[in-house]
Amino acid sequence: MPEISLTGQIIERLRKVFGNKVGIYHSKFSHNEQAEIWQKVRKGEYNVVIGPRSAVFLPVPDLSLIIVDEEHDTSYKQFDPAPRYQARDTAIYRGVKTGAKVMLGTATPSLESYYNAQRGKYGLVSLMERYRGMEMPEVDIVDLRDEVRKNKMKTHFSSVLLDQLVAALDKNEQVILFQNRRGFSPFVMCDECGWIPYCTNCDVSLTYHKFSNDLRCHLCGYRKSMIKECGNCQSTALSVKGFGTEKIEDEIKLLYPKARVQRMDQDTVRTKEGHLKLISKFEQGEIDILVGTQMVTKGLDFDNVSLIGVLSADQLLNYPDFRANERAFQLMAQVSGRSGRKYRKGKVIIQAYSSDHPVLMDVKNHDMQTFYEKGRG
Repeated sequence: MPEISLTGQIIERLRKVFGNKVGIYHSKFSHNEQAEIWQKVRKGEYNVVIGPRSAVFLPVPDLSLIIVDEEHDTSYKQFDPAPRYQARDTAIYRGVKTGAKVMLGTATPSLESYYNAQRGKYGLVSLMERYRGMEMPEVDIVDLRDEVRKNKMKTHFSSVLLDQLVAALDKNEQVILFQNRRGFSPFVMCDECGWIPYCTNCDVSLTYHKFSNDLRCHLCGYRKSMIKECGNCQSTALSVKGFGTEKIEDEIKLLYPKARVQRMDQDTVRTKEGHLKLISKFEQGEIDILVGTQMVTKGLDFDNVSLIGVLSADQLLNYPDFRANERAFQLMAQVSGRSGRKYRKGKVIIQAYSSDHPVLMDVKNHDMQTFYEKGRG
């Protein structure tokens, strides 16, 4: 599994079938707990083991099947600390060495995996309809240029999104708001000279976190207290720029004070049981609006979610990465799939200034084939 947060739902379902023969392994366990699980796996006490990327190295005897769920996910790549590896590719290599079958599962395959399947290197099985024959959600692209021009925006929310949000809440349905940046604001800037505080280790701008009132580097973890004056001209005219999940949570609570709002990102699920408790509350209807980063896009199954809001598609499309379009398509397609999974057709609102972007058209039309053909070209 790409995220620890995904293990909670799947382990409950597997234990109904395999009972106590299902094990779970991840980094939120203590070193002693991890060592105990490692020994149980080595002795063959588990028939099924679930875990994030590090689980690929567990000493499973008589290994016969490796399933890599959401194989496209960037979380499978270990950057720091060493060793650096791609868990999906490691699983494939381990399958070759041990003779185990390897299954890569995803609704939005990576370009390289899809290419390998098209060449015949991998087998390809396509599921062309949703569970119970449910329709794909309706996707609407909202042009933020038009909304700004007509003065219809409320902070970072378009009138279209807010109208749909109110309609969902009135019907006691749940809403997911997706913004793939945690924290309150991506950076702080001096209004006098334009100076921005950067990480002393990584040379990237520090993200402002309002709850803890500090500045953090999301690469190395460096943090410092919120500054009171400019480090260049000593002006106190400082302002926060952009928005993250923390700011969205604050603003939606102000707009809808009666709604039960929670946030799901690395800052809110740091404890071993944090993600399980949050997902459980959302499943049981104790949360009306869930604000989250890419954690909310990955394979979670909620019955009562009828509306998804993607707050800034432009941020995804213009990320400084040569795979930005691929990642943007995957994230938006995946988060769209959280809507309307059981009882009703879902709705997805994507806000963008570049509303005619080709990737957005492919997401709107649920047209994976066209996107990948363009990607190969």
